[in-house]
Amino acid sequence: MQKHYKIVHCGIFNERDNGNFFYGLERKISHGLIQNGHFVYDFSYRDVERNSRFFGIKDSGLKRMNEKLINICKNIKADILFLAKAEKIDKETLLKIKKILPNIKIVQWYVDHLQENDAFFDKLNCMDVFYYANAKDLKNLSKKYDNTIFSFFPNISDPAFDKSINLDKTNDVIYIARDYNEDVRTKFAVLLKDFCDKENINLKVYASLDNPAIFGNDFHEAISKTKIAINFNRDDNLESINKEKLLGASDRMAQFLGCGICTFSPRINGFEKLYEDNKEIVYFDNPEDCFKKLKSYLENNKFETIAKNGQEKTFEIANAKRVTKFMLELLFNDNSANEYEWSEYKFKKGNKI
Repeated sequence: MQKHYKIVHCGIFNERDNGNFFYGLERKISHGLIQNGHFVYDFSYRDVERNSRFFGIKDSGLKRMNEKLINICKNIKADILFLAKAEKIDKETLLKIKKILPNIKIVQWYVDHLQENDAFFDKLNCMDVFYYANAKDLKNLSKKYDNTIFSFFPNISDPAFDKSINLDKTNDVIYIARDYNEDVRTKFAVLLKDFCDKENINLKVYASLDNPAIFGNDFHEAISKTKIAINFNRDDNLESINKEKLLGASDRMAQFLGCGICTFSPRINGFEKLYEDNKEIVYFDNPEDCFKKLKSYLENNKFETIAKNGQEKTFEIANAKRVTKFMLELLFNDNSANEYEWSEYKFKKGNKI
């Protein structure tokens, strides 16, 4: 008989943003855990801290927020504590929770670049599993924390969140990158705009080149109005493939695929295990290669088939129920965790498990 767990999910649920981030990974993970039959109590730690402040002074609500998390875990008698970035959660809080609930499992998932302070890494000693949407550093990290499993997990795209909207394809290409005009994504955006202007290709750019960002349902509508989306991340190289990358991509790429749009991406090591080139996604080696393929796919309308295939593959392998099922199987040492496309990227003490 399947076990049903009581789970506290401590994440960034962005309550103050009025639904603008309804497709955030926190909500997708909670959704998947619930689909798998578990009770989930969402704890939006940043919002709770903000609402607990004295006279609005930044971080003055930290102590109250940490105490609240302890009491919630105790009152629910949680089996598992899921942590997102959790930069405001003290290590002492986790130790207190473990003392109160000796059998609790504590895990953390993370999707950003690991440019965090020492306190973030110090807490990894408290984790049973650290799930990371990037396989590059997992083996080396696992050598530093003897009791913690380090595992890749894919960014989730789920039909309950990311979906096709039946709108006319009035735009040819969309490019979204919050680059703050300061990294390689800006340089790529400039090249892309110059190419599209020259070739009379209708390009929509958001959050780059001084264009505003886009959120909420407007984000999905903008994608649905477009034929091709280009994914490009800050750790991608401009003129060559970043050979050090390993299964590293943004949640935006998963959203593009899930929304049923033909997605272009720099070639990423390991991604061939998930998506087949020119069938479910289009990989490129440099801007010149990208723009050449872009022009070709717009001319022959091949983007339509790839969009359909990419969405179907995404919902098959990276839906919320399946990904969270993997997370729990790994946590509880279930051999079924070895049956996923990314299963080889699990490490403990520097060894594959």
